[in-house]
Amino acid sequence: MATTSEAIVGFEDATEVLIEKLICGWKDLDVVSLVGMPGIGKTTLARRLYNHNDVVGRFDVCSWCSISQAYNKRKTLLELLGNLVPLNDITRNDDELADKLRKHLLKKRYLIVIDDLWTIEAWDDLKRCFPDDKNSSRIILTTRQDKVASYTEVFSAPHRLRLFTDEESWCLLQKKVFGGESFPPELERIGEQIAQSCRGLPLAIILVAGVLAKLDEDEVRWEEVAYSLRRACISAGDKQKYMDIIELSFNLLPDQLKLCFLYFGEYFGNGVKVRKLRQRWVAEEFAVANGLKSAEDVAKDYMMELIDSNLVMVVRRSFSGKVKTIRMHDLLRGFCSNTCIHQLDVEGSDDSSSTHPRSGYEIHRLDWSETGSSCSHSLITHLLPYDRLNKRNLLFDCNSILSHELLTLRVLDLVCVTLRSASYIQFLINLRYLALKGNFEEDPSWLSKLKNLETLILKGSRRLNLSHAIWGMVSLKHLEVTGKPAVIMCDVPEFETSPPLENLQWLSFAHLPGGEEFQKFVSKVPCLVKLRCMVDEPEVGRRCIRLPGLHSLNQLESLKVYFLKRGAKRLEVNFPRNLKKLTLSSCQLPWTEISTIGRLENLEVLKLDSYAFKGRQWDVKDEEFKKLKLLKFYSMNIPQWNFSEMSFPNLQLVIFRKSLLETFPHNLENLPLLKMIEVRKCNRSALRSAREFERTQIEDWGNHEFKLIIKSRDEESMSEDEEELGQTWQVDSELRILQFIQTFGYEVRPWRNAASDPLKKKNKQHEVTQ
Repeated sequence: MATTSEAIVGFEDATEVLIEKLICGWKDLDVVSLVGMPGIGKTTLARRLYNHNDVVGRFDVCSWCSISQAYNKRKTLLELLGNLVPLNDITRNDDELADKLRKHLLKKRYLIVIDDLWTIEAWDDLKRCFPDDKNSSRIILTTRQDKVASYTEVFSAPHRLRLFTDEESWCLLQKKVFGGESFPPELERIGEQIAQSCRGLPLAIILVAGVLAKLDEDEVRWEEVAYSLRRACISAGDKQKYMDIIELSFNLLPDQLKLCFLYFGEYFGNGVKVRKLRQRWVAEEFAVANGLKSAEDVAKDYMMELIDSNLVMVVRRSFSGKVKTIRMHDLLRGFCSNTCIHQLDVEGSDDSSSTHPRSGYEIHRLDWSETGSSCSHSLITHLLPYDRLNKRNLLFDCNSILSHELLTLRVLDLVCVTLRSASYIQFLINLRYLALKGNFEEDPSWLSKLKNLETLILKGSRRLNLSHAIWGMVSLKHLEVTGKPAVIMCDVPEFETSPPLENLQWLSFAHLPGGEEFQKFVSKVPCLVKLRCMVDEPEVGRRCIRLPGLHSLNQLESLKVYFLKRGAKRLEVNFPRNLKKLTLSSCQLPWTEISTIGRLENLEVLKLDSYAFKGRQWDVKDEEFKKLKLLKFYSMNIPQWNFSEMSFPNLQLVIFRKSLLETFPHNLENLPLLKMIEVRKCNRSALRSAREFERTQIEDWGNHEFKLIIKSRDEESMSEDEEELGQTWQVDSELRILQFIQTFGYEVRPWRNAASDPLKKKNKQHEVTQ
């Protein structure tokens, strides 16, 4: 069955009314509040408004934050600021951050979304950050509390979301189960009954759809679901009543996927990067290779199964449709918490937790076990900051927390703290996943001792030299360095004596040598799929850019190259034939040299960054860029762009970001498959030209499917590369990696119906019930 996990149904009437409140009416700052029960769709509607074209083009700056029940002022301010400006310094206190936010919003027409506000006190604390310059700025606020919505009211009355009608419920169920396909006639009667049983609550409908999508198109099986719903006696407004739907979805998952689902529940926040979650599943051996698929491919399948079951929601996809970020509804996360037995507050009660007073750390034991199933994971340990919510930038020495208990550790994520020293981690020889932040050793050669390490993430402002470390990490699959690129040279003894890194598939972000040394490097990493690097090219005395040996990387699909030396006249690079995505930066090549790229047979995405090419004219030949779908200009002077009706036969999206553009090339209208143009942070002349181009496409050419997106912000559509290279990592410790401080030890037991087989209390662990 086809599922459409991101289908949006309903609220059309509310959307029209709320857009009117956002773009018209009062000059004063106004608060548009959405209030309703959990699962009714407040966040979905807020995001629809936030991304609506009519709304985006109205405001100078926009930002989004999520509050949740436990209000954290610092996290909220960092989230709001992180969407608006680079945060080079997060050591400021909360008052300084609030002042910086207010000053940035002054004299600007802004749109702020405050999602899931619980208390009046939190609003009183935040509202001082939002100046009223009488320029029609707006705040969208979602809350479950009527008293909060009423208290925050300025001019617009709170909008109370209604439950879905039977017709809307039925429409949503159809779209979620069968997508755009027709609904089997023999299932319509029972399908309508199931939709009505959800009593108009969108979350309940979506979860039931996830169950139905996994069943055969068998009326008997659907009747069983309908019977289960009737027996549960679902009543809108009482979340305990529809927890049975979540249990029904959970029970249909395979044992191993249940572990992945519950593990996901440890995270919180707006979204979790899919790549990071999959890497952890592999490291924990929740996803294991079989005869047909690698562990990574198995993890991908698990992720898609959770998405298709509607147990997690897609937040962001790449241009090619790959899922990049996902999130879990807080009710589902609550289910995960209630299904697991937390081993917190057990200091002194048993040996499942211990503290290290000198380091300010707690050690929690994690025991995954499912008796009678194929899942068996012995001991996993997590390190948690002892005063984790109050210390913003905790410094510690790994030596002070090293103990025998940690030698079984597989996953160690310490990006929410700053390391003074990390060399003692070399003794954790069972590590599969390691993420660190700090200005530790410039030459961390000790990393080569971690022979089992598969994922290594390093975040810091000091330039690291990994030349002595990387060639010894024979199991390494993913190396990600953020901030300054890591230096990797070949003129070290380890290079000659170590075997090729045949497992390494992802390398980002590295400073590599040019010329013949570059060829030596690629010979040691034959299986790279993605490479992001800075290269010392062109060679001294040469006037061309060469990357010798690059063509030997037969599996390379994504390449981003920054060139340190500019002024080259020629591009003499044999790119791999399978290359699908290419980003070039700082080359300053003449436009005539782009033909080398145009001849790539499989290239789908081309990003030209920071004066990759220079000159006044770009002439595109008809036989070039046959498969190109996305073309992006970033911080570029756009030349006179000449191409015929035969050029770019598959181009669908063109993005201009921070580019000097006065008028749109009129021949863009000749592109047969062009679906969208996106303009981000360009001048007003470019925006006017974009509007006129949109009018021509729709009114004169009848291209009603064409979309123009104008963004004054980057967070929603920020590319994967930009996320990794930008300044956003500097707030990860408090904002995007906050899940670390909520990574509790869980003992996961086989799921049973509480009525028939209640779990018994043990060692002060509370009973898990429905």
